[in-house]
Amino acid sequence: MNSRSFFTRIVPATFLAGTLFGVAVTTIGASMKGSSVFRDVPAGHFADDAIGEMVGLGIIKGLDSGHFGPNEPVTRAQIAVLFKRLRDEIKGLVPSSSSSSISVASSTSSSVASSATSSSSLSFFSSSSASSTSSISSLAYNAGGYVHFDANGYNVMKNVSTGQVTIIIARTGGNQGAGSVEYSFSGGTAVAGKNYQPLSGTLSFGPRETSKKLTMLILNDTTTTGTKTVNLVLRNVKGAIGISTPSSVTLNINDPAVVSTSASSSSSVAATTTISLSAAAYGVTENGSSMTVTVVRSGITTTSVGVSYTTTNGSASSGVDYTSTSGTFTFSAGETSKVFTVPISNNNSIEGNRAFSLNLSGPTGGASLGVSSALATINDDEGVPVGSGSLKFSTNAYSASMSKGSVTITVHHVGGVGPVTVGYSTNGGSGTSGIDYTAVSGTLTFAANETSKTFTVPLLSNTQSTGGKTINLTLTSPSGGATLIEPSSTTVTINL
Repeated sequence: MNSRSFFTRIVPATFLAGTLFGVAVTTIGASMKGSSVFRDVPAGHFADDAIGEMVGLGIIKGLDSGHFGPNEPVTRAQIAVLFKRLRDEIKGLVPSSSSSSISVASSTSSSVASSATSSSSLSFFSSSSASSTSSISSLAYNAGGYVHFDANGYNVMKNVSTGQVTIIIARTGGNQGAGSVEYSFSGGTAVAGKNYQPLSGTLSFGPRETSKKLTMLILNDTTTTGTKTVNLVLRNVKGAIGISTPSSVTLNINDPAVVSTSASSSSSVAATTTISLSAAAYGVTENGSSMTVTVVRSGITTTSVGVSYTTTNGSASSGVDYTSTSGTFTFSAGETSKVFTVPISNNNSIEGNRAFSLNLSGPTGGASLGVSSALATINDDEGVPVGSGSLKFSTNAYSASMSKGSVTITVHHVGGVGPVTVGYSTNGGSGTSGIDYTAVSGTLTFAANETSKTFTVPLLSNTQSTGGKTINLTLTSPSGGATLIEPSSTTVTINL
């Protein structure tokens, strides 16, 4: 095999970022993670730190605002430009315009190449996947990232004990530089000063800040009934950041009297019935023939609800790597799960892992969406052997606000796609069970093709706490041939 064939078929972008640039990584020190910038870089990936550091230095960039393409092939021309950027960084030189961007799309994808050049992004894709990768996002690469609400909508009871609702504004796709965004929580069918306290102002994001929390007061108005709405809007970004969807969502202030007396009404179901994908991420081997995906319904199950599902191209292309799948489920009263399958194509080429997304949309019957989007990875059986795999927490340190009421913990199943289980439990810490948090334990069951699952630890309102209390969590007793890898224990820090 000649050298050009080796680099274009075997060497993935993450190998370059993590190995060829090793000298730069050791001198710079830890900074941001690649997974904090790009949705297709799994947390804990062996090149997670290297990708983040190289992006932060401007040496390597992404396919678009949220995708890096960690398993896409590279060319010798790309390698030359990457080394030039590295040399310029080490010598403190200002990069020339000729090295600000690289386009490697074939002539059949000239529009993608043009887009990559205009947005100064380094594209890592082959001609077979360029067009599909481009369709993932219409947003140009922006090192400052984009701000948006962390959900497509929010629900709160008007007489909740806290009397408030917490709204998170997230910054994804990049975190370089500072910027600001204006917010306005007003309008809708709710009456300001009667159902809620209106909120407006400007949020300022400093360099590397990736989220902001806003708390809005909910008033217990006893003179009106039914669900009331508030319009939440982001607008007028300034500085390094941009704005992306969802930038305008609705907050439902639900009436508990309606929920308790009319379970069949859509307003009550909206607050108590959720439809979700069964996992936060999925995986399948290329020779696995199909991927099974389960859609689950939780909460009230006495009514009929529905949801639509579909697949969307990523680095994997429909018709080449998998067969596009879409449809609509109707959950009858009492039904809690539905299953659909995605056919997977097999070939004999060493292409690296490819991915597409699974999406839920259009809930009916008043239901709301939980986990509505997940990445599905096709593992290349020629180049990436997959066995029983290993289990680990997504990070060795979590942080959560006491006022949020809970913290969600993610566990990954890596290197395997078969069914496995693992036990989890809270295990001490400086926080006190029953005062600072509620102790939890149980077993996570990963069905075939499920590679990421979550569980929740309730946080208790403790007026005597000074903050900084910790909760220790551990994984135990993996089954199905899986093993535990680090981090198999983690810590949650509870902040006020």
